[in-house]
Amino acid sequence: MAPWWLSCSTAVFLLLVHVGPVVSQSCGAPGIPGIPGTHGLNGMDGPKGEKGDPGEDGQPVRGQKGEPGPMGPPGRPGMKGDMGLAGRPGERGRPGEKGRAFSPSNQQRSFFSYKRMISQVPEVDTAMVFNSPILPDLDQQFQGESLTNGTFTCVVKGIYFFSYHVSARSRVCLRLMKGSDGHMTMCDTSEGFLVTSGSAVLNLEVGDTVSVEATRYNSIVTSQSSTSHIFTGFLIFPTA
Repeated sequence: MAPWWLSCSTAVFLLLVHVGPVVSQSCGAPGIPGIPGTHGLNGMDGPKGEKGDPGEDGQPVRGQKGEPGPMGPPGRPGMKGDMGLAGRPGERGRPGEKGRAFSPSNQQRSFFSYKRMISQVPEVDTAMVFNSPILPDLDQQFQGESLTNGTFTCVVKGIYFFSYHVSARSRVCLRLMKGSDGHMTMCDTSEGFLVTSGSAVLNLEVGDTVSVEATRYNSIVTSQSSTSHIFTGFLIFPTA
């Protein structure tokens, strides 16, 4: 590559060659074109052009169907819907087995109903004695249980109903006993004669006892001809 000073000298020489004839002659032929100059700097950006027309709509391209994804977790239960219509009646079932003939004598039973026919005042905190059955003329198969000194002893395990009715003057307190425990105490008062009553349902095991006791707060009427002192009990249903 030629040194810069050599290039500059050559350019000046050529310029003088072309300029000399122009000065010495007032009218002559045009000279040869000069060497093109170097490119100038880039110009400033022009103003923003106007908005162009919209392009044509593109055509969607549908791909192939993908593989099914994994099953998601179950959603929360929805709200309870309305009750549906009743279905049609089902088919009639097959007949059941023939039942056995009913016989009252084959059923478990346990009952009693006694009245007190004693003229003495009952002892306090001791089982009252009811010594006379209400229905003494029943056939033997319908006879109830006997009371031992006024106390019922369970022979059939089950649910029992007990009640008592006792006449007194002015006041009376009686206690229904299950074994040695007082199941309930009933008291009543009046200016004259009165009849106090009490009842209870008890669950008994074989061997359990039930009785009625008088307390020290009583004025029980005593009469051998009176039937106003009654103690009754019977089996509702067995549980064995």
